[in-house]
Formats: sequence, C-alpha cells, structure tokens
Amino acid sequence: MKYSFILTLLLSLFSSNLIAKEWSFDVILNDEIIGKHSFKQVGNESHSLAEFKFNFMFMNFSYEHDSKETWNENCLKSIVSKTNDDGDLFNVEGDKDNNKFEVSSNGIEKILPECIMTFAYWNPKILLQKKLMNSQDAEWLDVAIKDIGSEIKKVRGQEISTQHYTIQANKDGEEVFIIDVWYDDNTSLVGLKSPTPIGDLIYKLI
Repeated sequence: MKYSFILTLLLSLFSSNLIAKEWSFDVILNDEIIGKHSFKQVGNESHSLAEFKFNFMFMNFSYEHDSKETWNENCLKSIVSKTNDDGDLFNVEGDKDNNKFEVSSNGIEKILPECIMTFAYWNPKILLQKKLMNSQDAEWLDVAIKDIGSEIKKVRGQEISTQHYTIQANKDGEEVFIIDVWYDDNTSLVGLKSPTPIGDLIYKLI
C-alpha cells in the first residue's frame, strides 16, 4: 500500500511536468532589447512576468508586471496581479464566486460575468472572445479579432508557417490598444507586436 501511494505521487508529479508550458520573449524597441516577458502554464495555473526599462528623450521609463492566474478550463477562476507602469501602481485581485467573477483594482470593486478570460496570449481561445479583462488594471474591454492570414515568420532562427491575428481592445468605442499575435501550426504562441508612440514593441521568442 505504501509503495503504491509513492508510485501514484510520482506519476502525478511526472504528469504535471509533462503539461508544463513556458514561453520566454526578449522585448525589443527600436532594435534594442529593453526587457523580457514570460508566460508559464502548469496545469490550471498560469504566470505572466514582464520587466522593461528604456530611455527616450533623455528620460528613463520602466514597466513591471506580475500576474498569477488560475483557470477552470478556459474560464478564469482567480487572479492576483501587481503592476508598476512607470510609477503608476496597480493591484488586482479577483475570484470566481457562484455565477459571477468579483474583481477589485486598487480597491475599486466590480462584478463581471461568470466565465471570463484575460489577455492570456498563450491560450488561442482568446481569439474567440468578444470581451477580455486586462490583468494589469481589471478593465473589461471589448475586443475585435481579425485574422490577417498565414505568414512565414523567423522563429528561433528558423522560418516557420504561422497564423497572424490582430486583437484590437476598445473601451466606450475608443481604441485602447492593439496587439498582433502569431501562432504556429500547433497553435502555440510564437510572436507578439504592439505599436507605441515611439516605436513597435516586438516580442522575440527565445
């Protein structure tokens, strides 16, 4: 009986490792690496960790983001995130409770539908959504997804076939931001791009 329990435990740990997935990106602005952003998914838990630092017009800018989320299939179950957007601080906490998702951002509470998703780029199911929650500040945003088509993209030194989409996030009819994403033939995330006033932020898979 004792050995059976140990074997079951080892198999469970081994299975968890098998389904662990991680995406690590160099973040590039104007041909310069300014930081990194990684996504890690193990079972029903995911972790997004980003840190950028760059200079523009003799000024220093920085961005730090740490978001831990749990999921029930493709529905967000809980979130805890902390963000420092160049001095603007955000703290988000949320949990699914019965038929709703309760979330607070810097102490301001809101109630969202029972099954929601964040901008979890690692999960291609976000491309089927009409609304997504920003894990940085808990904003509940309308999204418009556009399939740009298939493209050949260089990833880790090799040219591969990818599918290119744009995700436009809007609030009250006004565009908040737009993200380009690329997935390989196995629908695994291989690239991102976000335009900014001073150049495109480009994510290079490492």
